[in-house]
Amino acid sequence: MAQLRIAASRVDATPTQLDQLGLSIETLSHEAGRTQVTLAFRMEQEINALNAEKKLSTGRSPFRSVKDRLSQVLHISPGEVQQRLNTAHGVMAVEAPNGDTETAHPFVATAFEDAALPVALAAKIIGTVVGLQAPIQQISSDPVEARVLSERIEASLVNAALSSTPKAVEREKRNWENKINAAGVQPTFEVKRDFQGAYYQGKHFGLHKWSFLMDAIQHETFLTAIAPEANPRSANHDPAGELSGNRRQGQGQGQGQERGQGHGQEVEADEIRVALDQNGKEVEAPKDTRSLAQKRLDGAIHALTVGLQTGKLSINGGYQPQIVVNIDQKTLEADLAATDANFRSDAVHSGPINPRSIRQLACNAELLPVVLGGDSQAIDVGSRKRLFTAEQRKVIYARDRGCTFPGCTSGVDRCEAHHVQQYSRGGPTTLENAAMVCRHHHHLVHETGWTITMRNGVPFWSPPPEESSSNQLMRNAYFHPEKAGQLQITA
Repeated sequence: MAQLRIAASRVDATPTQLDQLGLSIETLSHEAGRTQVTLAFRMEQEINALNAEKKLSTGRSPFRSVKDRLSQVLHISPGEVQQRLNTAHGVMAVEAPNGDTETAHPFVATAFEDAALPVALAAKIIGTVVGLQAPIQQISSDPVEARVLSERIEASLVNAALSSTPKAVEREKRNWENKINAAGVQPTFEVKRDFQGAYYQGKHFGLHKWSFLMDAIQHETFLTAIAPEANPRSANHDPAGELSGNRRQGQGQGQGQERGQGHGQEVEADEIRVALDQNGKEVEAPKDTRSLAQKRLDGAIHALTVGLQTGKLSINGGYQPQIVVNIDQKTLEADLAATDANFRSDAVHSGPINPRSIRQLACNAELLPVVLGGDSQAIDVGSRKRLFTAEQRKVIYARDRGCTFPGCTSGVDRCEAHHVQQYSRGGPTTLENAAMVCRHHHHLVHETGWTITMRNGVPFWSPPPEESSSNQLMRNAYFHPEKAGQLQITA
């Protein structure tokens, strides 16, 4: 090994010679891996034999299992031990019931014996073939046919490993999974037990990461829930309920002209004036910058929020499920300064949460805020004064008809009533201080420099200075095209 280190770092060589040296070192590492697998297999057998003969007392042993013993003796992780043992079980010859010796995965065993595969890649191929056994048995009722298919998959994966890179193996694996899934494979009870579910994967850059594995019905339910948000609204959407039979025409034809002959015809999306300034002049609406993934998530959260609103979910702790957050009064009413060391801002299930998020949620009736005083005593538990009443919401729905952000097409069913002047900053719960906003633009107004100004009961939006130096006021005309010429107001 010392000579190899010297050759790799000091000896003069051409690129071709270095290539050969690299291959030789790689082969040597594969041989070392093969030896490690062989030793792990033998240690497992010896320990199992001792346990079977009760020569190794489990009461005196500091190890809970073979894997734990190998991990502590060899000073490697339990995962690496399991990788070596899985590889050993796949490539080592064992005695069959008829007295012959056989290998579970002969193609991997041959390449591994030739030191052509590293332990990790051999374990990956074996794990792939083993994981596909249940779906293979579904599409191949004949045991012989199923075995032949398994051997074809194994051979193709080994060939990809020998002729290319690990990425090629992963690509070949996905190809076989797609072929088998296309044959109509259904997840078995065992597969569901082992894989199905929702998995929390930690927090990344302030975002909580989840992974979901669903069956076909669950997946269709999920797609149905997110479809209204993920898919664009149709061009013939009639937001105001007053365009039926009155197709809006392009330039050169009078607005409001009766089109009795056009009853039921589509409204061209580019013919609807969706954003106006404070003088009723048409302006370009801001673009929806959300990615498709963000839209899908917004759709899922909306569906969950509606579920919480129904009051039909299972009782939890004697109450209907409800988002509950704790925040001290000082933090609720003002932004934290860099010197603020002690403050209370957390949610029941998530733990610590940014106070800005709680201020946004304070607009929602579905949130139960517990405001704490200086001694952590509860001074406000879901004060009704901050919530818009049912009658107020009806008026706001009728007035705005949907999200008030310029150009947004989200209807009232996907919107929340927002305090223009934040309730936590003294904003009253009145119609003059209310604007309908969809979930995405509710985040926008709380987290960015966008602001809302009420003019004669109409919400106008202003972009942050970094996006526009003119501080232009804009309103959404998508839900009020019939009033596009009636909203000229003075500053």
